[in-house]
Amino acid sequence: MRFFAALLLLFFFAPLAHPQARRLPTDQTAIDAGRQIYLGSCSGCHGATGEGSQGPSLLSGRASRLSNQALFSAIKNGLPGTTMPNFPMADDKVASVTAFVRSLTTPAIANRAPGDAARGEALFFGAARCAGCHRIRGKGGHPGPDLSDMGVERTLHQLREAIVKPGERIAEGFRAASATLTNGTRVTGVAKNHNNYSVQILDKSGRLHLLRREDWTALSVEDRSIMPPLADATQADDLVAFLSRQSLRPYAAAGASQ
Repeated sequence: MRFFAALLLLFFFAPLAHPQARRLPTDQTAIDAGRQIYLGSCSGCHGATGEGSQGPSLLSGRASRLSNQALFSAIKNGLPGTTMPNFPMADDKVASVTAFVRSLTTPAIANRAPGDAARGEALFFGAARCAGCHRIRGKGGHPGPDLSDMGVERTLHQLREAIVKPGERIAEGFRAASATLTNGTRVTGVAKNHNNYSVQILDKSGRLHLLRREDWTALSVEDRSIMPPLADATQADDLVAFLSRQSLRPYAAAGASQ
């Protein structure tokens, strides 16, 4: 009797455990192959980098929280009741597409960026002048955010967007600000805090200016970044590759692909 009870438990509960069990390919060749299939079959609805278009974004919401098996199943079999069709491909191709889609929401350090990290480091601290406003492990300047942990805090897509479209998403405390003081001095930088009665502006030297309403004759806090966009695609690739390696603590990359 216990034997049959065990069989029944296995029959009913094994399917529940299976959705988390699928392992996706982690080699870059398979992920790149999945990207090519995605661009040809999925990007029309979900955008070239999963940002969404006619279909929902794959970078946030329910899609980003699906288990590997559930995401695999959705890609292979479609979603009944929605416009998501099935894609009758071989399982290894579906797994490659699934691995690519999963890479869009995993930390940048868990994926291989297409650029050259060494060239990116040289650009960051050299010609691109990134270190004039940003710091990595205490080296660099102000008033931009510290980038020492960007490899685990951002995805590859988010890093690239921040470099080529810095005004797309501006974190609180980093809006461009300028104030003309009553003595004629002009202060520029980013607004760390501001309201109708006071403002705190961090300038490029790292000095925080605490200003009250009576201290300025003109104040501008804009919904834009003081960082200029980088138009050179190769340089952007190299900077993303460099920033994607930045982590203050060791990162178990293998865990991101389970």
